[in-house]
Amino acid sequence: MKRITIILIIVIIPFIFSGVSIAQKSKFKPGDISTEELLLQTCELDSNARAVILCDIGKVTFDYSNNIGFQLVFDRYIRVKIFKNTGYDWADFSIPLYQSGADKEKITRLKGVTYNLENGKISKDKLKNGDVYSEETSKHWEHEKFSMPQVKEGSVIEIEYTVASDFFFNLNSWYFQHDIPTIWSEYTVVIPEWLKYKKEMRGYIPIFESTSEITNKTVTITSKERDGMKVTQTNFTTENYSYLEEKLYWSMKDVPAFIKEEPLTSVENYIAKIDFELAAYEPKYGLTENYTRTWDDINKLLLEHSDFGAELNGGGFLKDLADPIQQTNSDPMGKLILAYTTIQNYMRWNDKLSVFATTNLRTAFNERSGNSADINLMLILLLRKLDVMAEPVVLSTRENGFVNAFQPSVSAFNHVICAAFVEDKLYLMDAVEPIIPFGILPARDLNQRGRIVSRDQSDWIDLQPTKTFKQFTMYTLSLDENLSLNGDIQHVFTDYGAISARKKIAGYINDEEYINKLQEENSGLIIESFELINKAEISESFKEKFTVHISEQFSGSGEMVYFSPFLYDAIKENPFKIEKRIYPVEYAYPSDITVMVSMMIPEGYGIDEIPQSSVVKLPENAAIFTFTTNQVGNTLQIMSKIQINKLLFLPEEYEYLKSFYNHIIEKHGEQVVLKRI
Repeated sequence: MKRITIILIIVIIPFIFSGVSIAQKSKFKPGDISTEELLLQTCELDSNARAVILCDIGKVTFDYSNNIGFQLVFDRYIRVKIFKNTGYDWADFSIPLYQSGADKEKITRLKGVTYNLENGKISKDKLKNGDVYSEETSKHWEHEKFSMPQVKEGSVIEIEYTVASDFFFNLNSWYFQHDIPTIWSEYTVVIPEWLKYKKEMRGYIPIFESTSEITNKTVTITSKERDGMKVTQTNFTTENYSYLEEKLYWSMKDVPAFIKEEPLTSVENYIAKIDFELAAYEPKYGLTENYTRTWDDINKLLLEHSDFGAELNGGGFLKDLADPIQQTNSDPMGKLILAYTTIQNYMRWNDKLSVFATTNLRTAFNERSGNSADINLMLILLLRKLDVMAEPVVLSTRENGFVNAFQPSVSAFNHVICAAFVEDKLYLMDAVEPIIPFGILPARDLNQRGRIVSRDQSDWIDLQPTKTFKQFTMYTLSLDENLSLNGDIQHVFTDYGAISARKKIAGYINDEEYINKLQEENSGLIIESFELINKAEISESFKEKFTVHISEQFSGSGEMVYFSPFLYDAIKENPFKIEKRIYPVEYAYPSDITVMVSMMIPEGYGIDEIPQSSVVKLPENAAIFTFTTNQVGNTLQIMSKIQINKLLFLPEEYEYLKSFYNHIIEKHGEQVVLKRI
């Protein structure tokens, strides 16, 4: 009997096959911390930065060991300077490790040091093994977490680690940009010729240097063969095997912090990064395995998946829900709406988004709880039992990022909703939240497009808002001789406005707590009585009516009195603050916010000065601000109407939008002047 042991002796013979020049090497070396770095008090890129990444260096290679074979090896070295205590979060690290069954990625090397300047000398505090702990965040992901020791303002921290992986499909993405500035970032990936990856660069920061170099790698395999009958006799054979490696290199320098400013879909869409996707495995000898899929392949995969398409068969457990709907509704539209509200109210969402059911729909039904797939697949199954045509729609939520239509992948999606067809009209539904009325998708779903999964035809559908955020506020007040206001305030919230208002109120224990909070947050406001109308009737507009007494809103002495007429609804802060926005402004839905003030002035006072009416429009009526003032006898009438009609504003339009809001703030801040007569 023979036992064969293979010993690999690797000889690397480099030659330039194609590409540019050898990449500029980083000047940073682990442990080489200077006094100048520790004395550094601000960052030239951003004087207000709470911390700065001095260098971030990553490298991926495919290394061979005799016992394991080839592994994907990821090395990272990062050095961070802390300026302020608000930058301490950059001393907390989390290293993601993928796992599948018994196989998992492993950290094979981890070093961390915090450097401080103590009495003119550099002190070092090393990360200890006991400071590192594991946290399983999902079925396939575990994170190794730790906080660096002795971090204070002025510290420099450096981390080195290596992760070994058997999962070639999980080639690490690299972020050149973070929420603090980065002085230098570089990434090197060395790929053997039998692995093919798609690469996608994102963001607006230009690459400083990008090179490609082909190297010939010769592997000498020594086989050790022992005769089972003669233990002491060993024979060796050698064989040379050559293959090509492609060395890819990218670097960026002086990268500004990515400042997240709403409204925005996802940081992932615009931050400077590079992603990889395994396209094919092409061994020199053997069959090619192609991992690149078409959207038809994705459709088939989902339909056959045990936690997706297979769950849409049967559904006998839904009989107790289906029968009452069937008996009370003969038309498909009535069945559709009632099925939606039934699942909404029967199931409780566990706040987890997923394309796949947790275990099976029957279990979720019995427990009356589940993730988004459990709930919406159950809705589809119920509709089919009611003879209403329904199909799943997979999508990526706004927070998860855009789906690249040219790179078919199941992992691009993180959520599934329901599409129903009644009389050739499409209705989209997401039943996970009982606060969302029929005919409206939650804002998180409004992310360009989704993909219908169907045995008949799979295709893209637009996920655009069909409703608006509407808010109407009416102040009907009388001013008394003591310069206090008495009267009513009424709010009417419609569509997305109603959803937002109901969610806000749902965060309070009861209505009284909500009212008390309003009085705390709004100076001089006393709510004497209130009425909340249609709080639970989600298909209707939600209304608030308050009888109020208001003080502390007037200033001045002697003959002149001043006040801002919009009281608690004045816009005082511009939502757009950054100097230059390099990514678009992305609203989820249009908005229409109106505030009307009707104020009766008492005898003994006259209106000396009121703001001038004004209308401001952005090109093509993308946004409109209407401001009107009027005086009828002793009653002052003022109206503000802000309409955002366009959802996407490009970076070059940012200044216009910013100026638009500056004008609103200016007009809302203008005062009415009263004069004693």
